[in-house]
Amino acid sequence: SSQEENHVKIEAGELPEPSIGEEYIRRGWAFHATGMQAEAEADFKQALGLDADSVDANYALGLTKKAQGQNESALEYFRKAMNLIEAGKVEEGTQPEMLRRLTLAHINELSDGDWNLEDEIWHQ
Repeated sequence: SSQEENHVKIEAGELPEPSIGEEYIRRGWAFHATGMQAEAEADFKQALGLDADSVDANYALGLTKKAQGQNESALEYFRKAMNLIEAGKVEEGTQPEMLRRLTLAHINELSDGDWNLEDEIWHQ
């Protein structure tokens, strides 16, 4: 159909060269989503270089390292993200409680092999 022909899928490599942390994070997610973990990691680290307290960049690096099987490194980034979340450093538009639980789930899974969120969910 002509509607399908008008739909253009944006590839990570077609995104413009980032100039701010948010753009590096956006392109990093595009790389991460297509399995290009090394490129994703490079962009997330660029974002982190621009803002060391970026919850998004630390969280994204945790996911990227987890996808690469680098669990110790993933834990470091997730723990940094958790510390930033608990210190109230969450970026505008992020849902802090949801992000805190997801980050904790990844920490638990990498540490104990289980998301282990029963206490978080049922015993507030």
